[in-house]
Amino acid sequence: MIGYFFMSGLALRAVSPPFGKYTAIEQKLEGDFRFTHSRIIAHSEEIAFYNGAEREKEGVNNSFDKIVRHIRKVYTMRFANGILDSVLVKYCATMTAYYLLARPVFDPAYATEHMGRVSADPTKIVEDYSRNSGYLVNLSQAVGRLILAGRDLTRFAGYTSRVSELFNVLEDVNKGKYERTMVAKSDGSSSQSKSVDVNDLKGKVITQDGVIIFEKVPIVTPNNDLLLQELSFKVTTGMNCLISGPNGCGKSSLFRILGDLWPLFGGTVTKPHPSKLFYVPQKPYLALGTFRDQVTYPDTKSQAAAKGFTDKKLYELLSMVHLGYLIDREGGWDSVQDWADVLSGGEKQRVAMARLFYHRPQFAILDECTSAVSIDVEGIMYEHARQAGITLFTVSHRSSLIRYHEYLLRFDGEGHYQFRKLGSEDLQQAAFGFGHGKTKKIRKMEEKDDNGDDADTENSV
Repeated sequence: MIGYFFMSGLALRAVSPPFGKYTAIEQKLEGDFRFTHSRIIAHSEEIAFYNGAEREKEGVNNSFDKIVRHIRKVYTMRFANGILDSVLVKYCATMTAYYLLARPVFDPAYATEHMGRVSADPTKIVEDYSRNSGYLVNLSQAVGRLILAGRDLTRFAGYTSRVSELFNVLEDVNKGKYERTMVAKSDGSSSQSKSVDVNDLKGKVITQDGVIIFEKVPIVTPNNDLLLQELSFKVTTGMNCLISGPNGCGKSSLFRILGDLWPLFGGTVTKPHPSKLFYVPQKPYLALGTFRDQVTYPDTKSQAAAKGFTDKKLYELLSMVHLGYLIDREGGWDSVQDWADVLSGGEKQRVAMARLFYHRPQFAILDECTSAVSIDVEGIMYEHARQAGITLFTVSHRSSLIRYHEYLLRFDGEGHYQFRKLGSEDLQQAAFGFGHGKTKKIRKMEEKDDNGDDADTENSV
């Protein structure tokens, strides 16, 4: 009987799948799936600006499909392995035990040869049979439970291996060690006290190419705080506009309304189709995928190829932003890494600008998108954008960017704004408090407006 259990144990060990390893893989896939969702939650605004919903949906579905395929595979193997365990450990072991008990009873020759007796009292035989059968059945059941417990233990080992990895990472953190892994990662409040009714949506949106017009549009936050009573301006193709003002004055809020992320409570917004608007934030969103995906996002490799963009053309885009060296440094276009950790702040911003040149929209919204880039490279990128026919909406406090724009939209954070054409004097005065609230320069311009200069447009709450 012991020999049977030994042989069946070896057989089970030889054919049993590594469930501990599969459990660890399942936990990793579930972690990847949760991480994909957390990235979308953390970068939902950028994804919406990029119109990347379909791309992200595809990534989430692929991650979920991996989990489903793996779980189906594991459960199929567990079902087959469970049948084998039951046959060898339970039923065959019980049959072997009864066979060993039956031979001395029903085979007198075996009893004479192996037990040294010719006959025995029938009562004694029945007693021995009953007692020994109970021993052997209990033994077979106990060994069976032990083997099945070993299978559960291997599954538990998969969970403990993940916990062990966590402890190892925490120890490395305490020691100051760091290793990159594939899966790792507002406006301020307004001074206005006014609010609006969320159900009072009276705004109108008109789709028209080549122009962005705001007509008496209130800037309202999701908390119903009114940042600006009415905003009116018109920008057509080629009218590059610089936007400045203190934090919380409504600069980014303007773009959220333009991108349909926030509701339009009033007025009229005329703008091109969303595919002809492109947003480049200060902290660019880097997708999970290859290095090629970072340039073409939200387009896939096949979509980029359909547009005629080969790797050579994509390399030319990288060269425009002085990132051609990344192809060799990171292992080629198909290299997959955690790009948010691999690339520096300036490299991320330049990748985002290369993405802009790839899509080449009518209008680009640049929200402090070159704050980590040197001034000379910044100038080169802005020149490329102008030469490509991209009309720029730039939020920045850098005075060096004035020369690449023709118009200024300035907020003072107190409910006032000013939309006017930039002049040569702005280059000289830019170094003195450019874009920071209602400075002496704004007051001088307001005094100039009061004296009859119709070139400027000014409004307030």
